[in-house]
Amino acid sequence: MRQLSALLILALMFSLAATPALSMGDGMKTIYFAGGCFWGVEHMMELVPGVKDAVSGYANGTLDNPDYGQVVSGTTGHRETVKVTYDPGLVTLEELTELFFSAIDPTVKDRQGNDVGSQYQTGIYYDDEADGGIIRTLADAEKKRHSAFVVEIEPLENFWEAEEYHQDYLIKNPGGYCHLTRQDFDRAMVTGRVESPKVAVYRRITPQDAKAAIDTGENPVIVDVREPFEFMQGHIPGAINLPLGELSASAADVLPDKGALIYLYCRSGNRSASGAYELIQMGYHNLYDLGGIIDWPYEVVK
Repeated sequence: MRQLSALLILALMFSLAATPALSMGDGMKTIYFAGGCFWGVEHMMELVPGVKDAVSGYANGTLDNPDYGQVVSGTTGHRETVKVTYDPGLVTLEELTELFFSAIDPTVKDRQGNDVGSQYQTGIYYDDEADGGIIRTLADAEKKRHSAFVVEIEPLENFWEAEEYHQDYLIKNPGGYCHLTRQDFDRAMVTGRVESPKVAVYRRITPQDAKAAIDTGENPVIVDVREPFEFMQGHIPGAINLPLGELSASAADVLPDKGALIYLYCRSGNRSASGAYELIQMGYHNLYDLGGIIDWPYEVVK
């Protein structure tokens, strides 16, 4: 039992460390929108396909880590702002900015809807100068559509997350106040593109390609599907032992991330192929059959 527990812990460590699926810091970009009360802006942005996260907070003020009471006093200079983390392969900065412009009144200062105060000043704040150039170009075009244009376009100076009760406010309070409209939310849902579903297919990988991938920084979960006595006689460094007969029953606990990069191997290749097909049927979509350890010409450990 102690050996099994240790193996489960090790498996979880490897699976958490070896997730090649897109994460918040991997290929993601951020932009900051102030559009009046942040409850509605956050909700609108979260409806956009390609937006991975939207967080309400306070931007570009003079006080570190302010609370809501300090911000609404109007003395700190903070704007109620939403930090938007998005996948540029699914939705562009231009699309997000145009959606934002379509949902605000850019002609009024320190006000949106029924909300009045400097914290409700509209603005777009960027942390990448190239993004700033794109936004300024779009803002110049937007100005031509209005008699006045007072939206701030500035580099991000600071951003502090708002209190937890502000996050996902309209989900927690479906009848809560919002100055945005149903039409704004409907436009959000057709902005950008839906991510294509991952397809689980059987794939082989050679020992040479597997070793090269590991040497260049890949960190796969390596699964040995042989019996424990075979595993103890010699296995690939870092491999976990999950016998074929236990694979389906234990995969959900030992391999919780179905997008993790996984290499399966056995002695000669038959069991690893069977195991690969079992996991594919369960939805694992970044899995490779490494074949048999008799073909692994590199280091093994006992």
